[in-house]
Amino acid sequence: MATKGVFRVECPHCGEAFDADFWTVVRGDRDHDVKELILSGEFDLLMCPKCEGMFPHEEPFLYLDPARDILAFVMPESYAAEKEKWIARMQADYEPVRASLAANHALSGTPVYFFGLGPLTELLESDRDREEETEVMEFMAREAGLCLLAVKPASARQLDLPFTLPIAKGLTGRAAALKAARELLAKNDALLRLKNLAAALADGGDDTVLFLKDEASAS
Repeated sequence: MATKGVFRVECPHCGEAFDADFWTVVRGDRDHDVKELILSGEFDLLMCPKCEGMFPHEEPFLYLDPARDILAFVMPESYAAEKEKWIARMQADYEPVRASLAANHALSGTPVYFFGLGPLTELLESDRDREEETEVMEFMAREAGLCLLAVKPASARQLDLPFTLPIAKGLTGRAAALKAARELLAKNDALLRLKNLAAALADGGDDTVLFLKDEASAS
């Protein structure tokens, strides 16, 4: 669950100094309300207890979502002037967390470092759109009696694919997955990421699908 810390801040409107709570660790797969605050732009907004003025204030935090393979170190935008220094400090502070997650195979991707909330918001908005399209594709796949295999989240983002891949039950390999993707496209060709999936499968050399999760299983 989300973890908070207390920091001393000063209101830019009236100069009042007060203690404010900030999230230091956010689990995107569990802390749905906090994730929505990030998406809505309200995550780093504070209200002064004296003048009741609203203002943004940034503090470093760690955003985790093992299901989507996200380990993001989010720092204030002002830290970008000393980028290397702050990345090194984040790496040192959170290395035990990262190492533990890697040991449990919760994360396989490379950590990312963001300066300002904007890049994380953009990533989450893109993932939300991808999830919605994936849900439509999955509904069609199940109606057609197809199984679904998990795609590596990093590959889904890089190639702009759905988070899962359809395939006929009992079959494996690129050719079978391409056949299933084309069957679904024949029913709904408006799914752009499914089109990208079919194109990526058609471009493959052998029958291996390199962007599937190693632990992927049919569902």
